[in-house]
Amino acid sequence: MTIRGVVFDLDATLVDLGEHVRWREAQGEIVEAYRACGCSDGDLAQCSTKGLFNLMHEMDTRLAATKSAEEVKRIREGIWMVLDGYEDEGVEECGFMPGTLETLDWLKSRGIRMGVCTSNSGKVAKQVLVKLGVSEYFDPVIGRTVGLRMKPHPDQVLVCFERMGVAPCDGVMIGDSHNDVLAGKAAGARAIAIPVYFTRKEAMEMAKPDAVVRSMRELPEALLSLR
Repeated sequence: MTIRGVVFDLDATLVDLGEHVRWREAQGEIVEAYRACGCSDGDLAQCSTKGLFNLMHEMDTRLAATKSAEEVKRIREGIWMVLDGYEDEGVEECGFMPGTLETLDWLKSRGIRMGVCTSNSGKVAKQVLVKLGVSEYFDPVIGRTVGLRMKPHPDQVLVCFERMGVAPCDGVMIGDSHNDVLAGKAAGARAIAIPVYFTRKEAMEMAKPDAVVRSMRELPEALLSLR
């Protein structure tokens, strides 16, 4: 396999943004925002056990079954505005995951294109990359975008590869979540997992990544093994 492009997840893959975000408070405020939009306590109770991003994914699906596309869009934008504010709080404190900078330099030296596909705010993602001095490594940076379904759907990943000018079959998706792996494979790319302590092990195994590494330091060897 000739690797021409790599798409990275952001949080817990490249950087530790999430360690500096008050996720519990964010989820509580977002649940109340859904409730204010008429979402049932039963739906919210069921979806809230799956984590914040899975909560939003599940609620989008349920809302689409009962509301117009325009109403779903309006609710989604309001929810994202709440989450943007919490994520923005983590920008100044976050740093690289171990081995990230060395691996980015390795990829750049080989002329491999790099992009970011994240469920985080695109604005926040760009601020993080600028703050850490690596924004020039990534083009494009695709965050939460109205009209693009978030991972595990392939929409964001496909747009990322398209803007890099790389066919997905010549690319690899890198992330810490089974949703990253599923999105990458659904887009037609290979997928490498870098699990962290909160990665859902069984879900990751079911997603069947092409390789699993312990940190970004092991990524170059894993990429070479795909050739």
